[in-house]
Amino acid sequence: MRVFGRRMRTFESFREPAFRWFFVSTLGQMYSAIGQMFVRTFLVYELTESYAAVGLVALVSGLVQFLLGPYGGVLADRFPKKSVTQAFQFVGFLNAFVIGTLAVMGILEFWHLLISSVSQGILVALMVPARQAMVSEIVSPERIMNGVALNTAAMNMMQFGAPLIGGALLATLGAGVTFYSMAGCYVLAMLTMLPIPTVAAQAGRGRGGVREAFRDIGDGFRYIARHRVLRMVLLLAFFISMLGTPFQGLLPGFVQDAFDAGPALAALFMTFSAIGAFLAALIIASLRRSGRGKLLILMGVFLGAAILGMAISPWIWLSLPIMILMGVGQSGRMAMASALIQEQAEPAYRGRAMSVLMMQFAVMQGGVFVLGIVAELVGIRLAVFVVGVALLGVLALFAMFSPTLRRLQ
Repeated sequence: MRVFGRRMRTFESFREPAFRWFFVSTLGQMYSAIGQMFVRTFLVYELTESYAAVGLVALVSGLVQFLLGPYGGVLADRFPKKSVTQAFQFVGFLNAFVIGTLAVMGILEFWHLLISSVSQGILVALMVPARQAMVSEIVSPERIMNGVALNTAAMNMMQFGAPLIGGALLATLGAGVTFYSMAGCYVLAMLTMLPIPTVAAQAGRGRGGVREAFRDIGDGFRYIARHRVLRMVLLLAFFISMLGTPFQGLLPGFVQDAFDAGPALAALFMTFSAIGAFLAALIIASLRRSGRGKLLILMGVFLGAAILGMAISPWIWLSLPIMILMGVGQSGRMAMASALIQEQAEPAYRGRAMSVLMMQFAVMQGGVFVLGIVAELVGIRLAVFVVGVALLGVLALFAMFSPTLRRLQ
């Protein structure tokens, strides 16, 4: 595609048939995953009226992801990534179907949602490293950043589509139908993975017990520790996840508390965030490989500034465009980090490197719990303001004292 005489790279990866199927599968899976997170958060707050309870649900999921995340990387390197992905997509289907059935029967309780959160944490920990690392297997090496960004765009489409659809279904048809729709989309995700070719495990080890798994995990961490670029990208990703993303986990409660509104407005806020995220992913898909370390830091700055803005904004009409900026920062930094890791890591270690990046979701869930407790004590706006200031301070330190990131192309 050419615009004003220049060749646009935005949709290059769609030339690969396998990537087109992968993109559709991502849409189905992410509707289910993001939709469950949004609906479950709202239901927990509705049942308990407690930020601490919302944070607890996030914490248990995060702990599972943190503990099992490294083993998810081992699975991704030991076994075909497609097979690992499909197996845990079936787990996701069962999780959504069971919760939907409990809701239809009218016996859904808080502890059911807690167990569901644990199940989703297991799914994320053991499946996502393999699924994310698949991009580098189904597109050519020069298209990795483009493929990662387009996959991120699909995820971001569901960041506004899933809450919008999920919120509408929840408000009109109830939790049961909402969760059944998510179970159906997991089936879609499994089926659209079938035409994608299966690539043999890059590490060459399909067998091994617990001892061998721990050895592989240790090898992966040592590899990352020796690799300066991977080390710095992952360290920055963890700080951003710890400080920059927990607010979004409390967003449904924040909207109810700050604006006295229900799931429809919370879904609208997430929709605006996802619009920004989608635009950021498309922009990154169009970029050439230049100055990406600085851009990674800049995306974090956008996220920190948006968090500060949400903390002090008293008006809905001002908060909505701030959510667009938040989406730009969140999506941009995630796409950049994922692309850099898949480009920099050797194929035999790519799954384990991605599993460490995916552990940031566990850090985020722990941050949701801490932010929820602080919000109970000092109020949600003050808690969010402090987090925003802290994030911008950390990013300033990286910008000043990390030449590895500043020079990274």
